[in-house]
Amino acid sequence: MNAVEPSTEMPKQRRGRPRDPEVDQAILQTTLKLLTEYGYAGLSVERVAAEAGVGKTTIYRRYATKEELVAAAVGALKDELGPPPDTGDTLNYIVEMLVRSLEMLERGPGFAMIGALLVEERRNPGLIELFRERIIRPRRDDVITMLQRGVRRGQIRSDADLEVAAHAILGSILANHILGAPDSSNMIHRNINTIWQGLATDRRN
Repeated sequence: MNAVEPSTEMPKQRRGRPRDPEVDQAILQTTLKLLTEYGYAGLSVERVAAEAGVGKTTIYRRYATKEELVAAAVGALKDELGPPPDTGDTLNYIVEMLVRSLEMLERGPGFAMIGALLVEERRNPGLIELFRERIIRPRRDDVITMLQRGVRRGQIRSDADLEVAAHAILGSILANHILGAPDSSNMIHRNINTIWQGLATDRRN
């Protein structure tokens, strides 16, 4: 039997004593930490409670099931980097964005989180969808927006498929990681310079 897909909506707060925001944050951050360490199957409400220093009832007052808890934790993720400053140079902007994105993936749950959610995708597709909504799509949309500016500035060909280009740009980070290539600024420059050759009106050597 397939597991019930978790709702992408945040659970409604129950009436009663107001919640402590610090406790809420501790529960959700601990859930993300344990999700990346043990995977969805190895995560339990009991383990989250012990690690966060709260009682199980404290969690169950907020989330009726493990599915609700994990969905809330993933749903609370935010892309806090935002786009880098626009200096007018599309190529440098893209490189800077990827360098910052790589730092975010390495510093936070990042690659381990993606792996944990992909393992669970068939049983609980709502979890990876939340991660896409909170982290992946905002990055993609920033890249597409900047590519569109590049077209208007005459730096990028007007007939270029910008959505495909954005996927190739962002996918280069994941490809490097999966293949075991160095996650470095130099590798990012090499990847983007190659992609740029297919986009630019004035190709750089």
